[in-house]
Amino acid sequence: MWNNKFKVALITKNTKELDKLILEMPQFETLDEMQEAFYLMNHAKELLESLKDETALSMKKVKDTIRYLELTQTKNIQKLDIIQ
Repeated sequence: MWNNKFKVALITKNTKELDKLILEMPQFETLDEMQEAFYLMNHAKELLESLKDETALSMKKVKDTIRYLELTQTKNIQKLDIIQ
């Protein structure tokens, strides 16, 4: 049951559910169940590393865009023109 829920969470990339399932990991009764859980945990690790990299790349793009907008923004310089 746990393995099936973990598989669904992996496929749907549901990190909150993965976290919950990791915290609720049962005591496995057979070697096959343990090996499958180990395999699933490795896939979860790969997924989380991939999502972390995607997030870092997205944050860099946002920062670069903000920097570009700041550099290209026209400065509102007020001049004091005194006509005599």
